[in-house]
Amino acid sequence: MPGTEPNATKLNKVTAFDLFGQKVLVIVGKGGTGRTTVARILAELGTRSGKKISVIAGTSGTHFSEQGNPLLSFSSLEPGEVLISYLNDHGLGQVGKRLSSTGLASIISTAIPGIADLLVLAKIKQMERSDSADLIIFDAPASGHFLKLIATPKGLSDIAAAGPLQKQSREVLDMLSDPKRLGVALVTTAEETPVKESIETMEQLSAKSGIKPRVLFVNSVLPSLISKSVLKGATNTDTPAYRAAQYSYARAQLQREFEQLAAEQLGLGLVEIPLVPTVELVDSDIIHLADAIEPRIQVGL
Repeated sequence: MPGTEPNATKLNKVTAFDLFGQKVLVIVGKGGTGRTTVARILAELGTRSGKKISVIAGTSGTHFSEQGNPLLSFSSLEPGEVLISYLNDHGLGQVGKRLSSTGLASIISTAIPGIADLLVLAKIKQMERSDSADLIIFDAPASGHFLKLIATPKGLSDIAAAGPLQKQSREVLDMLSDPKRLGVALVTTAEETPVKESIETMEQLSAKSGIKPRVLFVNSVLPSLISKSVLKGATNTDTPAYRAAQYSYARAQLQREFEQLAAEQLGLGLVEIPLVPTVELVDSDIIHLADAIEPRIQVGL
């Protein structure tokens, strides 16, 4: 664990992350680090620029408020529904209706290993090729599942000699390998385990797919309310107020140390998202956080 007080000037903070530098932006991170929070913030910033934003949830049960915003849409890609959509798009609507009415769509879509993952990525690819949105934000599953997800097209392409399976796999691989079409943003909190997992995720992304993340969002960053000089200058250190200040200072410094570790190991620009002390973020909190990071987000000319 880092043991010295970090020099904040060494942190490679992004001056402007280009939100629209790709058509699909995938939000990746360990479970509990705030991937959905980052997706909500970026969607808010994107719509402020007058752009159409589509957010896709990679896990079931994700909450996302569209707030009646005509520029914002939200969907959850359940494999069975994606299969039915695929059949409809390819002139097999009657088959899709039969599968839907009998409840077999979800069973079939998960019967062959990897098919469900390919269906999800193929749907994102289809949306990326259309003009339905200026930016598609994919709130991806937790990093371990996401690594499995993006490995699927290569595996299926290798085993499928020809036909629709290989065609879809190749088209998805083309999207994954084109930085103008797809980019990845990592999300972490400034703690030991999430930072280490972010480092491992970036290494595996590069090794398995050649994808290099664009930026690192560090979520729930504590403000530096207390300085070391203030603590040293305190005359009475045997009070609850002093101990609370000491704890606050120690926690903030520990976060800076792990931020420094992430910056050194990942070589990515950082965007800090401040901590909002609440159990569940509401829409007003998202607006507040969007205001806080807006100077570091480029949304086009």
